[in-house]
Amino acid sequence: MKEIEIKYGEARKRARLRWANSEHGKELSKNYMKEYRSRPEVKAKYHEYYIKNKAHWGEITKARERKAKNWGGIRQENEDIKRLHEEWARENGYRDNDNLHASNTERIIKNAKE
Repeated sequence: MKEIEIKYGEARKRARLRWANSEHGKELSKNYMKEYRSRPEVKAKYHEYYIKNKAHWGEITKARERKAKNWGGIRQENEDIKRLHEEWARENGYRDNDNLHASNTERIIKNAKE
């Protein structure tokens, strides 16, 4: 079956948006939505959604509070990671080695000249 090209689609879209943004269109939309939300079946659907998701809303609120309290706070480092890193650094000669920085600098300068 051959597809039918819709003529003037863009123009209709612009006209619909222009009407929806007019004062008259806004007023009609507002009144319709007010009436729609007062329907019993819609109220039942909203209530069912509320009951279904109520348990999760508390968790969302708690997560937001935790984020607000910790945002920009002092970083807490894991002591095990710090201890293991220090052990590794000592074993590989990165601690108590005053010549390390000097030798690294000399090596970098030498490689840059080549």
